[in-house]
Amino acid sequence: MTITMTDGSLTCFSRFNLRCVFAIPELPRGELFRFILCSSWDDAHFIGLNAIELFNTAGERPQIDEMKTNATITRGSLDNVFKNGEVNLSTNDPCKMWSARYDNLAELLHIEIRLKKQESIAMIRIWNYNESRVHALCGVHDLRIELDGVTIFQGEISCAFTFENEEESMGDTILFTTNDAILELIAENDKCLRRDEIMRSALDLQELGNDLEAPSRTETISAPNALRPSTGDRRPRVRSTIRSTDQKSTNIDVAEENISKLSVHSCITEKDDGIENDEMKAEQEDIGLFLLKVFHIELLENWGAPDCIGLTGLQFLGPHGIVLDPSDCSITTSTATQTSHRLLNGRNLTRNREDMWLSSYSRNSPPVRVTVTFAEPIIASGICVWNYNASPEMSYAGVRCIQIYVNSKLLQGPILLRKAPGYIHFDYVQDIIFNKCILYKPISRPQTQSINGFTYQLRLHCSWGDEYYIGLNGIEFYDHREELIKLLPQNLAAYPESVNVLPNVNDDPRTSDKLIDGFNDTEKSAFHFIRSYDFMANSSPSHMWLTPILPNRCARVFVVFDFPTYVSRINIYNYRKTTERGARLVTVRFIDNFMKK
Repeated sequence: MTITMTDGSLTCFSRFNLRCVFAIPELPRGELFRFILCSSWDDAHFIGLNAIELFNTAGERPQIDEMKTNATITRGSLDNVFKNGEVNLSTNDPCKMWSARYDNLAELLHIEIRLKKQESIAMIRIWNYNESRVHALCGVHDLRIELDGVTIFQGEISCAFTFENEEESMGDTILFTTNDAILELIAENDKCLRRDEIMRSALDLQELGNDLEAPSRTETISAPNALRPSTGDRRPRVRSTIRSTDQKSTNIDVAEENISKLSVHSCITEKDDGIENDEMKAEQEDIGLFLLKVFHIELLENWGAPDCIGLTGLQFLGPHGIVLDPSDCSITTSTATQTSHRLLNGRNLTRNREDMWLSSYSRNSPPVRVTVTFAEPIIASGICVWNYNASPEMSYAGVRCIQIYVNSKLLQGPILLRKAPGYIHFDYVQDIIFNKCILYKPISRPQTQSINGFTYQLRLHCSWGDEYYIGLNGIEFYDHREELIKLLPQNLAAYPESVNVLPNVNDDPRTSDKLIDGFNDTEKSAFHFIRSYDFMANSSPSHMWLTPILPNRCARVFVVFDFPTYVSRINIYNYRKTTERGARLVTVRFIDNFMKK
C-alpha cells in the first residue's frame, strides 16, 4: 500500500510491505531479553517508555533478576519500566516513566533484563511514553525484541497521544500464542483489564439483567425522535432513496404512489384489498421496499468475545431513506429479555452500557433472535444498526454476522456487520439496505498490495509549527484497481470536526467535508496561466479543512464504509493557506482489517 503526502513542493512516499520480514514465534522460551529502541516518533535527542509487561504461559509475570541499559543520560528509574503489579500503567507523571538520551550513543539504545529462570513467553505489552501530547513524540517508534539473541518481534509501536481518561488503551499487545486456555490465565492476572466491563460467563450476564429494573418480555416502545441522530450538521438528516437503493427517480414516484395506496387501505373491500396488496408487494420488491409486519434478526456470530453478544440500537428506514417512527411496535429477544427495550430507545450514539443490550452467547447454541412486531404494516427499505460500543475491549461482543427475516421469510444472509470502535468520535451507524445487503463470505485478497477493511483512521499527530491549529487540503482513496473511490459525506468524519467547535467561531467554511470536495491541489492553477477567477476558486480556504489542536489529543479523520473496501493507495494533500498549520506526522490505522495473505 502507498501513502502519498503532498505539501505543494515536496511529495513524500511511504510504502508498507505487507509481508512480515520475520515470523513471530510460538511461545518463545529464554532468559535474557533485549529491547532495542531503534527510533523515536519525532524527538531527535530522547526516547522513552512508560512500561513493559511480560506474561508467561501460566498467565503470570515472570520474576526479573537484573536489568541494565547502555544509556548514559537517563530521566527516571529503569525500575519504572517494569511495574509488576501496578494497575495504572498509562500514567502522565514523568516521575513514573523512563527516558534516555540516544543521540550521543555509538549503537542503538537498548534495555536488557535477565529473568530468574527460563520462561516461555505468551504475551508482551508495550506502554509508550505519555507525559503530554508534545513529549509523547519521544516515545519509541520502531522496536526490536530479542530473547537469548533471537529476534521475536520487530515493528512499530503506537504513539501514546492519549490522555489518562482517554477511551482507547495505549498498550500495544504482542501475542505469542492463540491458545484459549493460556489467554484466559493471562486475563485472570491482567490488572489492566476493566473488571466491571468484561463479562466472563452467562451467569454474570443473567445477574446483571436481574439487577436492572427492566420491563417485561414484550414492550411497546415510543421513539423520542423520527430522525436519525447525526454526527454534526454536515451529515444529511434525510437520506436519498436514489443513493441508498441505486434506483432511478421514477422509482421514487412509484414509492410515493404506494404510500398513498396504503392511506386509502380502509376504503377497499376485502377482495380488492388482497389484490391491491399483491400488486403493491410486487412493486415494492422491484424498487427494494418491503411491506413489513414482523421483522426477525438472528445473531449468528460476534467479533470474538468468548461468551456474550450485543447491540446498541436499531432503526428502520422507509422510502427516501427517512427513519421510521416505531411508536406502535413491540420488541422481544430470545435471551436477556429484561433489557431488549434498549434496542429502540433512540440513544444509539453512546458508550453507556445501560443504554445497550447484551446477551449470553455460545457458538454451540442456537443463535440469539431479535423480533420486532409492528401493529400495522409499514413500508421499509432497510435498517440502521449501531453495534455494541461500551469500550474498545467490549466492542468484540458486537455482532459480526446476522441473518434477516421479513415476515418470516429469509431476506438474505448471512450479512456482515461492522465492529463498533469503542468510542464516539464519529457516528458508527451502519445502514443495511434490503436489496443491497453485503453478504458474509470469505474474502480473498487480490494480487495487489492493498488493505481490506471497514474503517480507516488518519491521525494527525503534529503540525509544522502551529501550536493551535492543524489541517489538510484533501484526501483521496484508491481501490485495488488503482481507481479513485468516490467518497460521500456519510463516509467521512473528523474529530474535532472543524474550527467551528470553538466557542468564538461560527460558520467557518473550512469544514471536514472539504476534504473530499475534489479541490485538493489548490495551488496547481498558479503554475498554469488560467483565468484569475479560476485561480481564486482553487486557492480559496473554503476548499480546505482546519481543526483546533486540543490538549493531549490528536486530530483524527475517519473514512467509514458499510462494507469491507480494498484500499491500495491514499493521497494526502497538506494544508496550504498557512503552511505551519499543515500536518507533519500522520499515521494510518486500519480498523476491522480483513486482509488475507
